[in-house]
Amino acid sequence: MAIMYEKGVLIRAGGYCWESNAFCVTPLHLICLCCHFRAACQSGPWSPDSVPLYVNVDMSSGITYNSWIDSLSASFPALQVLKGDVAEAVCSHALHYTIWRRYGALPERFNWKMKTPDIHFYPLRPELVESTYLLYRATRNPFYLHVGSEILASLEKHAKARCGYATLHNVIDKTQEDRMESFFLSETCKYLYLLFDKENYLNQHESDFVFTTEGHPIRVAKRWRVKRWEDVDQRPTPLKRFYGHTKRASHHSRERWTTNATASECLGLPLSRRFSLPLDGRSLKQIEALVGLADTSG
Repeated sequence: MAIMYEKGVLIRAGGYCWESNAFCVTPLHLICLCCHFRAACQSGPWSPDSVPLYVNVDMSSGITYNSWIDSLSASFPALQVLKGDVAEAVCSHALHYTIWRRYGALPERFNWKMKTPDIHFYPLRPELVESTYLLYRATRNPFYLHVGSEILASLEKHAKARCGYATLHNVIDKTQEDRMESFFLSETCKYLYLLFDKENYLNQHESDFVFTTEGHPIRVAKRWRVKRWEDVDQRPTPLKRFYGHTKRASHHSRERWTTNATASECLGLPLSRRFSLPLDGRSLKQIEALVGLADTSG
């Protein structure tokens, strides 16, 4: 999965995860950088301005480039899940889901300063459904089944047309356009189907497959399904050739893989959150205030 931006990289706003050189690293590195600030997701002063979120910044200066949230960035929580950063994915997903709750769809661009869409249409994009699906597979929290049901109900109510499902020209008045993008069938519908079909072969063998950016499942060869924290000596032949045919790996190699394992396992969701709301009510209120779904009075 990939997220592409014309300018800048993703940076956490609100001061929780900022460092002077943060804009010089990749989004994957930024995830690790934010690991140390996990508590900021559900703590800190009550204010809609203190909600942790990623914004577009200028790569040369680190200054906020604009104040809109692109609908494509709704796939970022899925990327965080695949990185193993589940708790942060919960927060990122909650922001996009709250925008959906306000409009019954996800506008192409939402201005988090003005609390209104900059671009009003919704072409039935799959990114929010994709993240919902992966979060459910990672947590098994029934809350994400509820999210999927709400998305499905909104599509049936606002997007259904005589011969398929139509792009929403405007998420506010729900007017439709005479087009249905191909990714609606190949991704949006597919991820919704997989979300609810627990006995599906892909769900039963999820470690054997990887999804492309267009939602196509590709089987991963068994030799590449080794866990990176397993003993170096047990890795498949191509990696052994890279490290050499030694009986025991060097201390440096072992240390490097142990460090990666710690990073990949950092941030699972506490058991107490598996069957309750992923975020506490206070944090949800902050996000609702940021999006304009609720007032900002304490």
